Amino acid sequence: TITYDVTGTNIASLSDAYLWAWLPDQSIDAPSNINPANSNTSATEVAKFTKYFETGRTYFRLTLILSDFFQKDPTTITKVGFLLKGNDWSDGQTGDYITEVTNGFAANLQSPSGNYGFYQAGQNIAIDFSTSEKCEIRYYIDNVLDSTVANGASFTADHAIIADGNTHLLEIQADNSQEVISKKYSYTTTPAIVDAARPTGSQLGINYNNDQSVTLVLEAPSKENVFVIGDFNDWSLDNSYLMSRDGNYWWLTINGLDPDAEYRFQYLVDGDIKIADPYTTKVGSPFDDPQIIEENRYPGLKPYPATATSEAVGYLQINKPTFNWTDGDFQKPANKDLVIYELLIRDFTEIRTIEAVRERLDYLDSLGVNAIELMPVMEFEGNLSWGYNPFSMLAFDKFYGTESDFKTFVNEAHNRGIAIILDIALNHQFGRNSLARLYNEGLYGNPTADNPWFNTSAKHDFNVGYDMNHESTSTQAYVDRVVSFWLEEYHVDGYRYDLSKGFTQKFTVGNIGAWGAYDANRVALLKRLADHQWSVDPTSYVILEHFADNTEERELANYGMMLWGNHNHDFINLAKGSNRGINNLYHEGRGWDNPHLIGYMESHDEERVAWELNKTSMSLEEKMQRLKLNAAFFFLVPGPKMLWQFGEFAYDEELNNDRLGIKPTHWEYLDNAEKKSLFNVYQSLIKLKTRTNHLQMGAFGWSAGSTVKWLRYNGTGVQFTLIGNFGTGRESFNQGILSSGTWYDYFTGEEIIIPEDASTFEMNFAPGEFRLLVDQKIENYLSPEDEQAVILAMQEKIADQQIKLYPNPVNEQLTVETNSSAEEIRVYDLLGKIYTTEVVSVGANHFKVNTSGLKNGMYLLQFKNASGINSSKFIVQH
Repeated sequence: TITYDVTGTNIASLSDAYLWAWLPDQSIDAPSNINPANSNTSATEVAKFTKYFETGRTYFRLTLILSDFFQKDPTTITKVGFLLKGNDWSDGQTGDYITEVTNGFAANLQSPSGNYGFYQAGQNIAIDFSTSEKCEIRYYIDNVLDSTVANGASFTADHAIIADGNTHLLEIQADNSQEVISKKYSYTTTPAIVDAARPTGSQLGINYNNDQSVTLVLEAPSKENVFVIGDFNDWSLDNSYLMSRDGNYWWLTINGLDPDAEYRFQYLVDGDIKIADPYTTKVGSPFDDPQIIEENRYPGLKPYPATATSEAVGYLQINKPTFNWTDGDFQKPANKDLVIYELLIRDFTEIRTIEAVRERLDYLDSLGVNAIELMPVMEFEGNLSWGYNPFSMLAFDKFYGTESDFKTFVNEAHNRGIAIILDIALNHQFGRNSLARLYNEGLYGNPTADNPWFNTSAKHDFNVGYDMNHESTSTQAYVDRVVSFWLEEYHVDGYRYDLSKGFTQKFTVGNIGAWGAYDANRVALLKRLADHQWSVDPTSYVILEHFADNTEERELANYGMMLWGNHNHDFINLAKGSNRGINNLYHEGRGWDNPHLIGYMESHDEERVAWELNKTSMSLEEKMQRLKLNAAFFFLVPGPKMLWQFGEFAYDEELNNDRLGIKPTHWEYLDNAEKKSLFNVYQSLIKLKTRTNHLQMGAFGWSAGSTVKWLRYNGTGVQFTLIGNFGTGRESFNQGILSSGTWYDYFTGEEIIIPEDASTFEMNFAPGEFRLLVDQKIENYLSPEDEQAVILAMQEKIADQQIKLYPNPVNEQLTVETNSSAEEIRVYDLLGKIYTTEVVSVGANHFKVNTSGLKNGMYLLQFKNASGINSSKFIVQH
């Protein structure tokens, strides 16, 4: 007999529901003539549930014989899976339920259902019990034998409620002389509550005491009673587990537990609401855990107790495993030096675990980033998610691995000098959240007005889930506890607060502009939160996804917080050749006093720049050149920076065709020479920022408005000058920013001579070309092979054109032989300056170029005809 309690769900409104069943260990679905295999097939009566109501709850029930249903030998059926669906398969469905099948002596308590119940005086409990074979059946009330059936296969009775405020136990035993099967059911009327002060020093949640007892504390104002149910009391009602009341708080100390055992438990509030402890550090889910166990993502996970209860359960264990941290010497990078790698565990590898990310720490270290920002890892609804739908904020999501796996990841990252930042969603929570469910409509409905933590409706248009009331002292205590926990337990280095602009009680629904306006109350709330975080770890990062009025952002930045700076559209347009000023990429461009602006070209919320370039007619080489140019100006502007995973090798999948869906990894892109060259440019620039002190903010200057942009660092150490052409045609640049003398191309190491008349020295840049020049040779963090592969300017080429230059190096005269006629031959230096030289034709496709007037150095000879342009390098050496 299969019974589903559908109270409070969409399925409860259906008149008909049907079973889908399968044999997981045999890969066998139910026969199509019994159970429909597609959405347009009518189910037969054998798969149809019966709907009924009992004690205010809604149920669907179906009785069947498995061997008949599957048309198989019963001895071969060892495991079965169930799913309940609506009539036309679009009315909703339950999650998968998989259970072992035992062939042999069995017993079933059809009524009452569940493990316990709450009743009123004068009510009766109908008892309906059956067995698979005739046996002795014994019926007990509070452990006292009431009646016996000597040789029967069923038992019925009508029990009159004992209304004394205590819990009572009904037990029925089936004994076939070889085995005894027991079914228990406990009940109570209104229990007698004890008012008593909770133990001194106890905090909300699970408290592990020195005497190896456990004290549980729950905040639940105005509730009438709370029982603790769990593995330790067979998920039944017992006055020994009735919590005492201390004002708005309920508490219970449990003794006699096995200190090494792990126990699952819940709070049963007012006989109806079952919740996991809001502060549990491990949560079990009837929806998510089956897949986690099937894929062995959390080895040794105790299965969700589906036959004993419903809704989420918490875990407690007195002697928890300890972790050996070795990161004591780790020092967080300064705010201004951060290069953050935003990462979604789900899509970073095909394995989708934190251990798989740990195995790629060498890759991230080689890229040069000094911080990793993980999209939310707190337990969220479902297994495949971005994580912004959380419901248990102190629990690491088991789909990603174990608590030890995550600690190992943080520890090893720290030992590489990489900080770990958690993206955290505290604007809202989703329906399974225990605090939301304590005061809400139905099973997962809207919070009610008496909820101490949540608003009944959102205060702003961008809210998802249930909106938290950050003015509530209860919410503040909850948030503070969450923030403290991950800093202390997992050694994380800070948070990126998702939707921080929503931390307000100002109602702006329908007026997005008003939501972004200066909000003094919101500022005060965020300062309070930051102060608490810094009281736990003064060096931790406070990062806001804010996008509010600049006056508000400047005040928060000056207070020590960092804020996201979205430049996605700027860099998309720049990559396409449509000029944009990027002065706001630098904090001083916004009038801020501190470098607390985290600029980014891409984030998880934005379309990829490379995807947008796929809409153009650019060749792969042109796209990569544009992305390199973007990267150069992005990373070399002072202040913290962030890149979204795989931007370093031009990830180009569309976001909004399936915004929240799984995206392929495309690690194979690194096997492509052009995309690997982009990676090398990222790597070189990031390491210049994170592993040297060359880029001193006080020496920075730039011009970021025109098509040809430049920036420079003219400090007392190494001097840098970056120049790039964001236009679609060649651009001349009368630079006036480079001093005369010898400079070096940072990426290639090539010498570039700036003449004495440097102020009037004109450079010429091809579309997308850029040069990063330094006044002395320094480490560029590229291997010789990668250095040779870096291309800084696109050169148009035609496949059938050949140029032969000799001698090379040349002194006075360069000979040029080609396989086609020439319309024009020009000579450039590596900065694009055109030189007037004498070119003489000495035969068919044969030319002499006078190089006597050129100074020593490397040059480009450009050969142009109707078919296109080709270029070759030559060296002048007098």
